[in-house]
Amino acid sequence: MKKFSDVIQIVIFMVTIIGLMLAMFIIPDKKFSEQENRVLKDAPKFSVKALKSGELMKEFEVYLTDQFPLRDEWIGLKSYTEKVSLKTENNNVLFCEDDVIIKRFNEPDRDILEKNIGAVNKLVECTDIPVYFSLIPGAVSIWDDKLPENANVCNQKELIDEIYSKVECETIDNYSVLKEHKDEYIFYKTDHHWTSLGAYYGHKAVLDAFDIKAKDLDECTKECVSDEFYGTVYSSSGVRWVKPDEIDIYVSDEDKVVNKVVGSNLIDGVFYDYEKLKVKDKYSFFFGGNTPLLKITSNCDNGKKLLVIRDSYSDSEVPFLTEHFSEIYLMDLRYYKFGVQYFLSQFDVDAILVNYSVDNFSEDANVVMIGN
Repeated sequence: MKKFSDVIQIVIFMVTIIGLMLAMFIIPDKKFSEQENRVLKDAPKFSVKALKSGELMKEFEVYLTDQFPLRDEWIGLKSYTEKVSLKTENNNVLFCEDDVIIKRFNEPDRDILEKNIGAVNKLVECTDIPVYFSLIPGAVSIWDDKLPENANVCNQKELIDEIYSKVECETIDNYSVLKEHKDEYIFYKTDHHWTSLGAYYGHKAVLDAFDIKAKDLDECTKECVSDEFYGTVYSSSGVRWVKPDEIDIYVSDEDKVVNKVVGSNLIDGVFYDYEKLKVKDKYSFFFGGNTPLLKITSNCDNGKKLLVIRDSYSDSEVPFLTEHFSEIYLMDLRYYKFGVQYFLSQFDVDAILVNYSVDNFSEDANVVMIGN
């Protein structure tokens, strides 16, 4: 009887393996994962050189992982298994109180960090234009009371203080204003960005540094544009038991003109891209997503012009700033490769705001372009 049982188990195992192998060949490769919001690996191209170096097998392993049948379902199952077994983390995402999932923040690479700090100081040294430096803490810092016990994450507040002590320009205190409002909906529960409400408090910190009075929150009209947003942390975590987030706006797009700057040409852009609310990456609703250089002209008539060197946290913050600057340029150094000094030789601005999340500033190698 035991022998018969063993045979049945072997048959089931073999059928499963063969079935998965056949599925790999029959099911067309996916180019993009909506759940993970990233491009998936194509089948590697064979070459003798890649085979000998071992690179071919590495690429093939990534390809198999990305194209594994029912990949999203397996990721979700793994996450449920982690939770049932009382684990508090999956794929560098922490399972927190109130059904919040937060990306882990570890000690940053010190070489990258010091180079990025040096790039900010080089920018200050190379221009007479006032430079303001804004580091934005994440939910892992502001919502630290929601983290599981012994989460053992790097202290972002201490890191911000250290970085600010090394830069030679005016700094923005986002931490204090966000911590003051930590009981509010200032971060998405499924995404690494702050919400529009969090961005409102962040823009107040920026305006304080510029000695400009911000509008009171009750002067702004809140509008929910989506209640079906699942962000990047949700995608990478495998978690499937949390509710979606809302995306809100507080600033009208009326009398706002957005242009993509391509060389000396201006191409029509969008302030809010409502078509993006139909796709997985709904956060790209703000300005249509990542663009090398944007010019935003508002009906604010004070003539002030601001350059924002930014990561994606700025996308939901800049709408508030358009109420106080006539022109704002948004520069993304991941895609804008001409350098800041070239930009300054072509465009006149009154001030520069270097605006990054702590996470991105600590690990993005493109930040060194600030000094060029």
